[in-house]
Amino acid sequence: MKRKINAILTTALIAVVLLVTLVSCSPSQAVDFFEYSTNNLGPVGNLVRLMHRWIGSYGWTVVVFTLFLKIIMLPIDFWQRFSSRKSTLKMQRIQPILEGIDKRYGANTQRANEEKQKLYKKQGYSMLGTCLPMILSMAIFFVMFAGLRNYSTYSTITTFHLLSNEYYDTLQTEFESMGGDVYATYKAEYDAKYQARINDETRVNKTDEDADLYAKINAVKAVNGAYNSAGLTAQETAIKRVQERYLNEKESWLWIKNVWQPDTWAPVMPDYDKGSNNFSSIISMENYPDDDKGRTVYNTIRNAILEVDGYGNNGSWNGLMILPILSVALSFLSMWISQRIEKRNRKGEQQPLNQQQQMTNRMMMIMMPAMMAVFGFMYTGAFAIYMVFNYTLSIISTIALRLPVEKIVEKSIAKKDEKENKSKASYMR
Repeated sequence: MKRKINAILTTALIAVVLLVTLVSCSPSQAVDFFEYSTNNLGPVGNLVRLMHRWIGSYGWTVVVFTLFLKIIMLPIDFWQRFSSRKSTLKMQRIQPILEGIDKRYGANTQRANEEKQKLYKKQGYSMLGTCLPMILSMAIFFVMFAGLRNYSTYSTITTFHLLSNEYYDTLQTEFESMGGDVYATYKAEYDAKYQARINDETRVNKTDEDADLYAKINAVKAVNGAYNSAGLTAQETAIKRVQERYLNEKESWLWIKNVWQPDTWAPVMPDYDKGSNNFSSIISMENYPDDDKGRTVYNTIRNAILEVDGYGNNGSWNGLMILPILSVALSFLSMWISQRIEKRNRKGEQQPLNQQQQMTNRMMMIMMPAMMAVFGFMYTGAFAIYMVFNYTLSIISTIALRLPVEKIVEKSIAKKDEKENKSKASYMR
């Protein structure tokens, strides 16, 4: 009964960890389109930004960042494997003594537990020593992932800012070429009006570009109807310029058209407010100076992009589902290799894995690939790139570190045994 309870608690703990990971990967609230800047990125986000500027392609930036992170985590990874293997060997050695304690004290579980704790202390066995490296690894993962997510948000805002500026700049040029007195009058009016935004000391991130975009949007809105059919021609020209700018600036990687979208059947640019990865769930357009919070201009730009990018009709597919499938397969392979190594390490033992450990192993083989499937199909292609390369490096390190860890653990235990034997011999004399 006790083993079943422990197995249930272990499974519940795994489920809680996965749930926390899933929640942490979801944005807590939409950030303001006009207020979000490099000030919001944090140290990790700014590091990723610098790496992106140096490398150029964000997909390859994620690959380099994953390798960089793995190198930083290598000592902790080694510590975790060392602690885990050392604890396993210690438990194997004291298992017969633990069984003897259970037989000796029978139903007196309190006394049995007291004797076990004394034995654990004497042998230097501690569950905390095994869990601490894992907890530290998870904490670093969450910090690093938050940085990737912040930079993803920043890049989404920067890209749309660039495309919307291209759209309004083109309309401005076209209107001025038609006889721009009317447009110039409205533009001057809105320039003065939104200059007040720059002087507002309560704003966190004040930029001239924001006020300039405000002025362009309102000036275009004010004069657009006055030009009738000529205004439609101006808009067609603006859409073509947006398409050209997007194709020059877009972040693709191998077969993925847009790394900020999943490597799936998702369109190359998300819907304004529909779907799990929609634009308004990440970016707040509350302060966008039009009647529908930027929905019309966003959809105009989105439709223009869907016409020129993506697989299928109207950019209906952003990727080919290669990375999500790879992440699930590599997750399963990583778990399988770890369990095979554990089984090989236990070879020749009379004591098989207990029911709790067997259930934990089975649950991990199911839940980890399932979580990778959720991440791969719901989140960005950039994060799928991270998962695939992270698991690839993890598999390599698992195989490469097995023998060195085994030898160091054996030497450590042998050294401790030798020290204890010397102490006993000295005591006997």
